[in-house]
Amino acid sequence: MSGLRVYSTSVTGSREIKSQQSEVTRILDGKRIQYQLVDISQDNALRDEMRALAGNPKATPPQIVNGDQYCGVWAQGGGGGCIVRGLL
Repeated sequence: MSGLRVYSTSVTGSREIKSQQSEVTRILDGKRIQYQLVDISQDNALRDEMRALAGNPKATPPQIVNGDQYCGVWAQGGGGGCIVRGLL
C-alpha cells in the first residue's frame, strides 16, 4: 500500500479516542496533507494490520502510516499531542 493512512474507528465508546482521531485529522487537514482514513471497525483484519504496522498488539486508533512505514502515534501524558515522524 502506498500513501498516508490514518487508522481510526467510527465505532467507539471512548471520548478520548474520538478526540484524538479528530485532532489528528484536523492537523493533517490544516496542513493540507492528503490521507486515506481507514476505519478498523469495518474489518478485524484492518485492526490486525494497524497493530502489526505499529508493532504493538494492543495499539488503538489513531495510528498513522505512510506506505508501509509506521510514522505516528498519539502520545499520552505530558500534555499529549500527535507525534508524526517523517511527515511534517
